[in-house]
Order: sequence, then C-alpha cells, then structure tokens
Amino acid sequence: MATEYNSEYTRRLRLGLRQINPLSNSEKSMIYFSRNCSTPQGGGLTSYMRGTLCCILKTTHMTIIDEILKERPVGTDSNEKVCDFLLSKAIQAGYKTITLQFDCKRWTKDFSYIDLDGNQYELFPSPFSQPFEKTGDLEIVSTLEELQNKNITDKIVLLNGDLTQQPLQPKNFPFYYPDEHKTIIDLLEDKQPKAIIAITGKHPMCGLNPFPLFEDGNFLIPSAFANKTTGEKITGRKGLTKLKIASKTENSVGRQIIASKKSNGKGKIVVCAHMDSKYGTIGAIDNAAGIEVLFQILDNLKDYNGAYDIDFVPFNGEEYYGVIGQLEYLKHNGNEKSEIKLVINIDSPGHVASKTALSTYNFIDCKQTWLDTKISKNDYIEEGSQWYAGDHAMFAFQGVPCIAVTSSNLFETVLDLTHTSNDTIGNVDFDILKKTSDFLTELIKDYND
Repeated sequence: MATEYNSEYTRRLRLGLRQINPLSNSEKSMIYFSRNCSTPQGGGLTSYMRGTLCCILKTTHMTIIDEILKERPVGTDSNEKVCDFLLSKAIQAGYKTITLQFDCKRWTKDFSYIDLDGNQYELFPSPFSQPFEKTGDLEIVSTLEELQNKNITDKIVLLNGDLTQQPLQPKNFPFYYPDEHKTIIDLLEDKQPKAIIAITGKHPMCGLNPFPLFEDGNFLIPSAFANKTTGEKITGRKGLTKLKIASKTENSVGRQIIASKKSNGKGKIVVCAHMDSKYGTIGAIDNAAGIEVLFQILDNLKDYNGAYDIDFVPFNGEEYYGVIGQLEYLKHNGNEKSEIKLVINIDSPGHVASKTALSTYNFIDCKQTWLDTKISKNDYIEEGSQWYAGDHAMFAFQGVPCIAVTSSNLFETVLDLTHTSNDTIGNVDFDILKKTSDFLTELIKDYND
C-alpha cells in the first residue's frame, strides 16, 4: 500500500509540473514548504519534486499572499494594487464593501552622505524627510541637557548617545506620544537646526540596524541616520560640513477597505490585520501572513448568520506615521465603541518555528476562562504576553475586549525579522496559518458576550 501510494504521490507531483507555470523568483523562495517534507516511505524529496510541491501548495494556500507579497507602503502604486485585489476577494465572497479614501504621502530616497575633508560617508534619509543639500557647521549633541543649552540654530546637528536609544514617536501620534519624545521634538523645532543626523543602533522592537530616529512627514527639519561605525568617524569633526539628504515626499491618496456582514445585530465583531508594509521590505510575516489568515476567516464565514455583525478590516497605514486607515475606520464607525463587542487583530502570525499566541485585553474572568478552555484543546495555540504595537491597541485603550494574534516567538525571533529585507516567505508556515484561521473561525461562531 505504501509503495502504491508513493507512486501515485510522485505521479501527481510530475503532473502538477506540467500543468502549472514555471516558478517565479518569489515562488522559488517558497521552497521552505518542502524542506522538511518526505515521501510516505520516508525518502527525501528531490529538488525537482520540491519545486513542484511548492507550485501545488501555491494553488491551495497562496491565493492571497502571492498577490500581495511586495513592498506596499500606503500611498504607493503597489499598495493600490493590493487594495484592488483584496476588495475583489471580499466582493467575490459576497460581503458588502465600503472604501474610504484619505490623503497621505509617498516617499522616495537616493544616495545620501556627509562629506568630511573630501571623504563621503553614507547616510540614510529618514522616511518622509525633507531634502537637503547644503553646507553647515557640525554640532554634536548627546544629552537632553546639551540639547537644551547648546546653540544649534542654523547648524547641522549630530544627535547620539541618550537621545538616540529609541525612535521618536511622530508628532501628536494619536494613541501614544510620550512627554520625553515631545520635549526633544519641541526643542529641535524651537531651535531650528539646518538638518539633523542621528547615530543609532539596533531598533529595540524590530530588526532594523541602524534605525531612523524620525519617521514623520509633519517634522519638517531635514534628517538622516547612520550606524555607530559612521558615527565614530563623524564625531569630533568640526568646521563646515557638506550634507546631502536625497529624500522626496509627494502627495498621494490611500484607501481603507471594510468588508461587512450584517447578522442579528447584537453588536459587532471586528477582525483586522494590517495590509501595508514598511519601505524596504515585502513584509511576509509582517503582515502578509496576517492578511492570509484574515481572508481565510472571511471566506470561512461567508455564510455566517450568528448573533453579531462582522467587520473585516485590512487596515491600511499601520506602518505609516499617521495611522490614517485606523483613524478613518474609527471616524466611519462614529467612534462608537459600545457596539463593538470583540476585536481580533492578527499581526505577524505563522512563523516556522512557533505556535500561535493569543493575548487578551479587557476580558472579564468568565470570558477568559472560556477562551482558556478553547486554547487548551489545541496544541498549536497558546496564551501569549500582552503587546500594544498593533491595531488592537486603539480599541484596547478604549476598554473594548480584544484578542491579539501573533507568533509565539514574537519577542525572541519574529521582531528581528520585521521591517527588514529578511522578512520573506521562507519564514511562514502555512499549516499554522490554516489551523489558526480555523480556530478563530470557530471562536467567532461561538462567541457570546
């Protein structure tokens, strides 16, 4: 029986190769699927069979990710194409759809540098920075006290040390804008240096190294950032310095899609996952994987007729400095939190070396017990630690019950991939995504507040 099955298994693989187009570069990267696979008799797959299996799996699992796996910041052409695709999928599934349009900015960059004694040292423009190409005196500032006391007006200021340990929140960020960040930004805007260079290291919450200190289209002082090695070469230099920040922002528009299903009107469940990426990454784990789960649930519930209305929301702009898609949704919903009985936010699930982790917010004891019981029956789901750097936060801060869905190794492994070029499809386990979507589907069906 095993030999007969194995023969049929091989035949189907070969048949699939003739029926499916050759692998694209992105599809070749999906060899991950089969690297630990074996035939039913225990023999390893050949590279030929692996590539074919990759194609076969693509036809069943990859309808969403294959279309959206591209750099897709809000306001870009690729983001618009993703919006079109997701909208069409929701319409095909029979959902009522609403599209909200908003103004935003798109950003491009080019080679940037600081010139010291005829030597050029590469810098990285801050996302959405104003351009700059001038000379100026270089002034080094390492502490808040120095920033308060030094004269940096019309100078090129180099920030390092205590001032550059973590990225500064965008001005007046609606959900989180700490006083210490406001103080630094207010001082810089008051003193008006010509431009800013920030010397940074590894980002405390993602894999970027170095990271931009500023990412804010409303902060109008030109800025760039550099790694510590470059910082050591710059520090101590004085006199006139030439600085070029090749950065360009353009006005653009974005869209926020909402796919809704009306039911028995007991309230509303919101299922969300952000669809956009940062510049410089295709965002496989963060968050094409989340969109895959979202749309699997959407498809599973296309015939749903339960107690609650459902909004499926692929948030657009979570990675943008203004979180504009989220704000548009809240405005559309009339900021009416009382009708929302549950929010499920899916962000960075399905890492190959993980389980799925669920963390809860504003859950009463009996509801937590109910969820814990469901988790205990599934060995691929576990309770995770709370985190707030996601779309659930704006609801959680308003007291709405929320479940955040992510990879169980979010803090140990996944965050080192996010926002980088290493966030590729090879990090995604599609079996985990399918199991997660099925679990969440049943959870929604059973939910009762």
